[in-house]
Amino acid sequence: MRRIVALELMDRPGVDVGEFRANFDDIEFANRYFGGSRPVTREVLSHAASRGDFGVLDVGCGSADIARALVRATTTSLTVVALDSNADILAIARERTPATAPISFVHAEGGALPFEDASFDLAMCNLALHHFEPQDAVAMLRELRRVSRVTPLVCDLVRSRIAFIGAWLFARILAKNRLTRHDGPLSVRRAYTPSEALALARDAGWRAPRVTREPFFRMVLTDGI
Repeated sequence: MRRIVALELMDRPGVDVGEFRANFDDIEFANRYFGGSRPVTREVLSHAASRGDFGVLDVGCGSADIARALVRATTTSLTVVALDSNADILAIARERTPATAPISFVHAEGGALPFEDASFDLAMCNLALHHFEPQDAVAMLRELRRVSRVTPLVCDLVRSRIAFIGAWLFARILAKNRLTRHDGPLSVRRAYTPSEALALARDAGWRAPRVTREPFFRMVLTDGI
């Protein structure tokens, strides 16, 4: 399946905040039951386990459901900075995050992170790589590598015909929101294949990028040391 260039509804200006909330209800459901949170939590905690304090940056955090899942799952001193370029989405993330959670919020662009080199142990981007066209994707991946002491981490969809069918069925059967019904299948068609993601990471200067396939048509991209 050839990758297409098209704008998802959630990326267009003027989206009603109520629609965003309903859209993130669907996304959080998919992350919880269809493999979005689990591989990220596994990878982050595998690195955090051998350290004391562990700082994570979540770029394109959406409603911060994965950041919250990380905090719930860890027994170490883990803190998360949740970053998004959309102020309305960031407001939803704040609404859904308990005030006591060790999560703070930053409004900024993923391709120009407002942090010094090696500011975090791990910088991650979940379900957002496909929103970036190749040149912008390389810029974002370069920034993830720059601010990460241990490794950057990307979890995203894998483009394929069977993944498209799965996303279409989810959108038609389980989704409640028009953004989800439109954007879910389109996200798969905008997504990268594992080999394409590796090429983007190499172009971004990652040292030894590797990719693992995950259930429900997802992949995890990390950088070896």
